[in-house]
Amino acid sequence: MAAYAVFMGRRLHELHRVLKSTGSIYLHCDPSANWLLRVLLDAVFGESNFRNEILWYYYNKMHDRRKKMFPSATDTIFFYVKNLNRDFLFSQLTEKRDKPVTQLKRRKVDGKMVNARDSDGKLMYQVKKERTIDNVWRLPCLQPASKERLGYPTQKPLALLERIINASSNENDIVLDPFCGCGTAADAASKLGRKYLGIDVSAIAVRVMQQRLASRGGKAAPVVYKMGWEDYEWEAFKERALMHEADAEDGTPGWAWAEDKVAGLLNAVPNSKKIGDGGVDARYYIEQGGVIPVQVKMYAGQIGRPEMQKLLGVQTEWQNRKIDAPMSVMITLYPPRESLRVYATQQGRVTVRGEDYPVMQVLSVQEMLTKRVRPKLPPVDPRYIVGDTNTRLALAN
Repeated sequence: MAAYAVFMGRRLHELHRVLKSTGSIYLHCDPSANWLLRVLLDAVFGESNFRNEILWYYYNKMHDRRKKMFPSATDTIFFYVKNLNRDFLFSQLTEKRDKPVTQLKRRKVDGKMVNARDSDGKLMYQVKKERTIDNVWRLPCLQPASKERLGYPTQKPLALLERIINASSNENDIVLDPFCGCGTAADAASKLGRKYLGIDVSAIAVRVMQQRLASRGGKAAPVVYKMGWEDYEWEAFKERALMHEADAEDGTPGWAWAEDKVAGLLNAVPNSKKIGDGGVDARYYIEQGGVIPVQVKMYAGQIGRPEMQKLLGVQTEWQNRKIDAPMSVMITLYPPRESLRVYATQQGRVTVRGEDYPVMQVLSVQEMLTKRVRPKLPPVDPRYIVGDTNTRLALAN
């Protein structure tokens, strides 16, 4: 938690720096750290600039009734402004009621709100079909069968971001989401006529957001940093790959960080499931069909033949299920023993799209970073190009 405080504190400081004097920040969090983020926001933005603690109530969540606790059905969204003394932008929002209600009319008399009466002195009533949106937002979470669902694990509903953007921005304003994931904020901003910027460390997030905006007729001009093998130093990569989660600035254990990083550098799709993955950490999708299972082993020591046999078993299982898996790749941190290279060579060769490839390849990050060794792979499905030395999105404008 201390590492997370440092991680978020730095970023909140930068967000405060770039925010307009009339702007607002909305920070979404769950109960595990909302107490800490409130303290950080007070420190960076100032207690006086706190506006609301919004409760997002996702009433349609499936609950695990086996847990001895009340089911959790809310997250917190903190709403702060840059400067309360400036004319910060805010629009009061309304929503339709489930059923119209009849209410007394009110009017201001001598500075006080009183019940309105007609010329005969009778109380006046009105039928209200809408209600002012308060700080409890009753919005459903995304179900697996939702049409919005893209498969991204932290995806938020579009209605949630639309509400935030409508409340605190005007058309042509710029919306920034520094942890943009699959691009829901950018999608909502585009739909509502705002400009948008999105930042995410995940190569998969960049790819998904591009496709999402393109499917709606929008455009993304991505600038990708730290995406090519040439951008990494071996010693720095090794240190991060072996780092314990307690020592990591973002709280991510080194092996999980390395799995996603290696997958992105290979233009493969990492598994969202990090444990119990059946020996597969990423999938490399081949142009015109086919998929290559990729295993990433970031051990301080050496891998053994059982790990390679397990990966070959996955490849065989896929083929038995009529999945075109012509080859497999094992990526280690340090160079593997020569006997394992021989074992990989003994698995033979395969022809893919008219080219000859090894059925199994095993190579290390150390070799790729210090000797510029690369796995021999068929052309990637263009939908999954993220950015290695030859396919940098930073150059694809």
